Amino acid sequence: MPHHAIPNGRDGGDDQAGRPRSGGVIRSTLPLLATWVAAAFLGAAPVRAPAAPALPAVAAASATRQTDDATDQQIRAALVREQIPGAALLVMRDGAPLRFGTWGLANVELDVPVSRETMFESGSLGKVFTAAAVLLLVERGKVSLDDPITKYFPGAPSSWAGIRVRQLLDHTSGLHDSEEDGGEIFDLRREYSDAELVAKLQSYPLSYAPGTRWKYSNTGYILAGILITRVTGMFYGDFLAREIFRPLGMRTARIISDSQIVPHRAQGYLRTAHGLRNQDFASAALNATGDGSLYLSLEDWAKWIAAMDKGALLSPASWELLSARTRIAGKPTDHAFVWDYLKLGGREVMEFDGSWQGFRTAIERDPRSKLTVLLLTNLAQAEPVPLARDILVRTLQSSH
Repeated sequence: MPHHAIPNGRDGGDDQAGRPRSGGVIRSTLPLLATWVAAAFLGAAPVRAPAAPALPAVAAASATRQTDDATDQQIRAALVREQIPGAALLVMRDGAPLRFGTWGLANVELDVPVSRETMFESGSLGKVFTAAAVLLLVERGKVSLDDPITKYFPGAPSSWAGIRVRQLLDHTSGLHDSEEDGGEIFDLRREYSDAELVAKLQSYPLSYAPGTRWKYSNTGYILAGILITRVTGMFYGDFLAREIFRPLGMRTARIISDSQIVPHRAQGYLRTAHGLRNQDFASAALNATGDGSLYLSLEDWAKWIAAMDKGALLSPASWELLSARTRIAGKPTDHAFVWDYLKLGGREVMEFDGSWQGFRTAIERDPRSKLTVLLLTNLAQAEPVPLARDILVRTLQSSH
């Protein structure tokens, strides 16, 4: 799942931070969204258009207050400016929620407001759970990060012999990406078996020698999910549910499914010249891979971030690995398994973002204060990263 390019000197080449998890798959309806959103959030009288129901104002819900503060105003303005149907915000410090915020609609057609229980697709933010699952297997002696991946993928081409499990997670494997240079190597409407996914990935030559470069990789996490399935004997999504979600009380976190009933499911949208559309179809197989195919609510994310802050579930060594900078030829990069590093407001912070099927997501974290900002949106063209950065900096400044 891609991770879109963000302005910070990382907007191209191997350090591109755009991680969409599908070359822009997205589904559906509703012209004149800007008019309706503006009417809903700014109180203007909308021009009546039979094809477009008005979007009702949804008050921002805060764990500590309900005020039109700077954050509330900034997000409301972004929803109008970018024509975003809905957004959800979580701010936490040292394991405790400081703020829950919800704005707009989870489903435009059914007029359903966003709530703390709304299930947003994770995009690449979901990669952290695949990495955590691999590290759990490492802790249990089932896998070593230094294992050659050919141990788990017998019959792989000889060029894969030098790839280690660690390199699937730290984006240095050299494997051709499933979304190489913005393309998509899979037919998004086709149902693939795991063996067919692997065969497709094996049909491409390596892009570079393993361990010699960093390049963002969805392929590494697709294979990591399949590796978990092969080692445990159960679908990797079931392993996540049993070994991560349930122990942490992430009550509603789950793999994406279009066929199952998913309470509080949000709809993803695409903004077009003709109005809002629903996300396009993606097959069940490609909605269940290890590169970020998850539904989570704010409540689920709060449990995970609390575990990160308190060092729960994983060993201290595993938590450190999740955020440790990847090294190339002994030199640290600005990237980890599931984080990127940057300077923000004079501090070194970590961030990651995701995109898949009409959803854009972002997380920002100050590791020193354990302050974390999570922002979820249901529009493919939304830009949550700058908003989340601003909220992080503003919250840090207000605490001093």
